[in-house]
Order: sequence, then C-alpha cells, then structure tokens
Amino acid sequence: MEGDNDIESEFEGDGEERVPKATVFETSLEVKLKELLNKIDSIEIKLFSAATKEFVKSLKTDAGAELLHLYVQTSPSSSELLEAWKLRQGKPGMSYILSLISAILSHPEGRRYNDKLGMSRVLDKLARLIVDEKLEDVYKELNSKDGKRQNAALLLMGSLVRRGSGLASEVAKKFDFKLQGFSRLSEFKKGKLIDKKKHSTRKSFVGFAMSFLEMGKPGLLRWVLQQREMYSGVLRGLGNDDDETVMYILSTLRDRVLTEESLVPPGLRSVLFGSVTLEQLVNISGRENSGIAAEAYRVLLIVCTDPSNGLMPDLERQPNPLKGNPKRLLGVMKKLKATEIGYHKDLLLAIVRGRPSLAAAYMDEFPYSVEDHASSTWFSTVSLAASLISSVAMGNPFGFLDNESHDPLSFDSIDVQNIVNCICPRPLSRSVVTKGLLHSDVLVKHGALRLLLEALKLLDSFISSLNHISRVRIQMVQSCELLKQHIQNEVRTLLPDTQVLLTLLSSLGTNSRTLKSSAKRKPGLEKFPDNSSSKKLKAGVSEDSDIIIGGISSVPDIGLPEDHDVVADAHEINELASERDFLNVISEIWGLDLHSSSLMELKDVEMYFYSKLFDVLKIYLVEQMF
Repeated sequence: MEGDNDIESEFEGDGEERVPKATVFETSLEVKLKELLNKIDSIEIKLFSAATKEFVKSLKTDAGAELLHLYVQTSPSSSELLEAWKLRQGKPGMSYILSLISAILSHPEGRRYNDKLGMSRVLDKLARLIVDEKLEDVYKELNSKDGKRQNAALLLMGSLVRRGSGLASEVAKKFDFKLQGFSRLSEFKKGKLIDKKKHSTRKSFVGFAMSFLEMGKPGLLRWVLQQREMYSGVLRGLGNDDDETVMYILSTLRDRVLTEESLVPPGLRSVLFGSVTLEQLVNISGRENSGIAAEAYRVLLIVCTDPSNGLMPDLERQPNPLKGNPKRLLGVMKKLKATEIGYHKDLLLAIVRGRPSLAAAYMDEFPYSVEDHASSTWFSTVSLAASLISSVAMGNPFGFLDNESHDPLSFDSIDVQNIVNCICPRPLSRSVVTKGLLHSDVLVKHGALRLLLEALKLLDSFISSLNHISRVRIQMVQSCELLKQHIQNEVRTLLPDTQVLLTLLSSLGTNSRTLKSSAKRKPGLEKFPDNSSSKKLKAGVSEDSDIIIGGISSVPDIGLPEDHDVVADAHEINELASERDFLNVISEIWGLDLHSSSLMELKDVEMYFYSKLFDVLKIYLVEQMF
C-alpha cells in the first residue's frame, strides 16, 4: 500500500525491469555504497537525485538486505542521511531524501525482531530522531501544495508508524493532525489533467492513516481514532477508490478495529461509520462481479448487527445498556436494494432478525409496491416481505416480556405495537393478500400464501409467549388474557377472511390444468436478488380477470405440435426448461434451497401449496381467527 504511488514509480522508471544484482553492483558493495553516499551529500541536485533514486532501486533488489546491513554498519548514526536532510531543508529535492529514508525504514530486513546485529535498533534511533526533531520540516512539505513533496512526507510518516507500536504511539501523540490543509490531502482527484507538481495524495494519505490501525494496539487505537477528520477523509472517499485500496481499508478496519480485542468503545466505532460512509459501503456491496462487494458486505454486517459497533441497540446489556443509533441504521436499511441484490437482502434480514422495532419501522416505509401483481418485481417483493416477517420471529423478538418489573401488558405499548405491525404491516393490506390468494396465477397464489403464513407464525409465537408468561407469573394472567383477546381481534380485521381460505381448500385436486398452464406461459424477466438461482419467469397476467372462484380456470392447455418431430422435440425441450424455471421461482418465493428442495416435479407444487394452506388453517383455528 505505502509503495503504490507516484513517488515509487519515479524511482522504478517507466517500464523498467527489476535491476539484476550483477548489473547494480558491478563493483563491490562497499565501493558502490561509498559512491552513492558521496553523491547524496553533493550540492548538485542532479547527482543527489540520481543517487537517491539508485539507492532506493538497489534496496529493492535481491541484494537490498546486504546493502542495508552494510550501510548501518558503515554509518550507525545515519550521518549522511541527516546531513543531506539538513542540506535540502526547505529547498528543491527534499522529497528525494524523505523517500530514501522511507525506503530504508520500511525495508523488511530493518524491522526484524531479536535482531542480533542491532540493525533495527539503529534504524529505530533514526526514526525517533525524526519524530523528536524533524516534524516541522515534514509539516513544511505537507503544506507545500506540491503533490510529489506531500506524498514523500506522508510515506515517510507511514514508515515511521509501521516500525512498531511504540513509535506509532509517539507519532500519534506528537504529530499535528490539525495541521492546516492536512485533511484535504485525502481528497480524490478524478478526471483531471493533474500537473506533475500536483500528484494525487490520497493513497499516501490513506496509507499513513491506516498504518496506525495496522499496529492494532488498543491504547493507540482509542487515541488515534479520535482524529475524526483524518478517518472521515479516508472513509468518505471509498466510493472513488480502486479495488485494491478499498480492500486494504476495509480488511484493516475489520481485523484491527471491529474486534473485541481492539477495546475501541461503541461510541468511537460509531463515529467511524457515519451516514455518508455507510451509503458508500452499501453502494460498493452492490457492485456486480466484484470481490470488494463481498468485503463491503462483511463489514456492513458486522457494523450493523453487532451492538459493540455503536449502531445496533442493546438495551439488555449490563451494566451499560447500548442505545445505538436506530435512525442511522434505518437509513442504511432504506438504501438497500433488497429485491435486486443478494447481499442487500441478506443484510436487511440480518438487521431485523429478532428485532421487531427495526422491522416495524422499515415496513412502515416499505419502499416497494405489492399492489400490482403483474409487476416484474412482485414476486421478489412479496418474497422479501415474507422473509422479513420470518426473520423477526428468529432470535428473541419477545424479550420485553421477560422484564420482571414490567408494567401491566398493554396493547398500546410500543413493544406490542411493533409486533402487531410486523404481523400486519401497513403496505400489505387485507385486500392485497386476499387478491393474491384468489389470483388466477399459481405463482401469485404461492406468494400471497407464504406472506400470510409467515404473519400467522409470528402471531402464533407471540401468543405462545404470552401463554408462557401467564403460567409462570400468576399476577399477569389477567393482563395476558386481555392482551391476547385484543391482539386476536385486531389481527382478525387485518388478515383475509376465513371464507377465502375455504374457497382455496375446495379447489383441491382441480388445479392441475391451471398449474400446467402457468408453467407453460412464455416467461418474461422476473427480478430476484442477484445471488438467487432464478431471476426469470413472470407470467403475463391480466388484472382484469385475475380472481377465480373454487379453483376453476378457463385457461386452456397448450398442446404440442404434432406435424413435425423436430418441432415437437424443440417444443418439449422448451417446455421442460419452462417447468424448471417455474419450480425455481416457487422455491424462491418460499425461500427454499434449490439444491435440496422437495419440489422436483410440477405435481409436487400443488401438494406443497395445500400443505401450507393447512398450516394456515391450523393457526386460524388455534388462534380463534374464525
């Protein structure tokens, strides 16, 4: 990361091959080193710059470690480098000496632990001298408005930090992060003809900022993360960074900050992930065929679901409950394209898992329409809505009932209203579900039935929890019974009438023709999230005649051509493909694993539908919905 910039390419040369050891060191290392050091101390800028470039280039060869050993042995006080620094201070060419020192301090051979030759100690001494005495010179370079000089200064600071947590802590305490114009070095310059003196400094800035996090020392992390402007600059520019830079930033945050070992408090973590940063991560996670999309999804999943990161509330945590930031979290949820992108759907379901308050808030502003059954997005939308309700039922959605000091349970309490709003969310009205159940298209029937079943399962779980509470707390029997009656009365007015279900039941065994016709219809483009195995087959249906009674269908079977065997074979192949697509969409609607689904043939679909219909009727009966 720290070497990926304009400074490094200048030293390497355009298109040059790696310099072989035999070419670089035509004479002995001692003679070559002496020659380089003499030129570095020259007042002639051309000799000086050429020598620093060659020194850096030589450090990158196979003999670089030997050269570094020899230099440290020859000049343990680094006098030549310090003299060159003094000579170029405030003059043209300062960037060359900063880049050379950065290359020396960054060399792996100079950072070995238990170094018997003491090379790392010598270089640490040089690094500390720079931190203690030379930062003002570094600030001048950062304020120069010359991208080349600014890059060199940033790379040097990053190399100082990476020498170890001790030096990193010293830099964190002494460096002036409030330096005028410092945060602007993080800005991304795109689509401009940048003058040579105005190289982009973003990558070098990112490398310096992230170098502190790479050290992973808890005390250092807590200290340096308070430099909000620096890290805000890093994260706000993510959307314009190349894949390598994005991966570097996100993996470092994931491994060094978003862990229990980092000891970074939730409030400080939350500051890192403001609304702008979260929106950029959402956009990155939605990129197609991109490895960084998976990384962005993993980071979002950690940030949005783990209360330790400051967004997800955890009011049960002791001794310090976490309020989180539900408003910012809801903002993330609303930006997710959950009907189109698999990672977005998975993230949304993970956020609402066992959390009725968040699910109810999202469903109240549900960003998709379920009114138009002919829409190409209807199946993915209804599948998402059903999956949301199902996800709420997981975990511990009724944890508020366990509160020993709970006031008498009330239907109007926020917790109870959240549950009711998840069972019967406002956009999924009684008429929408009823029309779907009575629709002529089998796929629409399945979508509506799954939505109804998930709502009833959540209702059944809630009533069961109330029954349990009334058994273990005698004093709450009356309030639980009153609450159950109130909930049942409310839900009864919001869910389809029982007669609709009985109408469906009466059609048992009469739907084979309708089923085959639905499977044979010419498929259009059905949009499921992009990680779904099925994205197509939306039957072309008409809203003018979309309700059937008693399962009677007027749609005729489509016969196979019989006049030509080749045509018949082609038609048969197309029919089989259509049936597979049909079965795949059914599996998507019900959230089934396509590889282990029991829906292997068309005849299985009708049986599956009625098995789920019986599940619905059972809950209607148990919960007295008749």
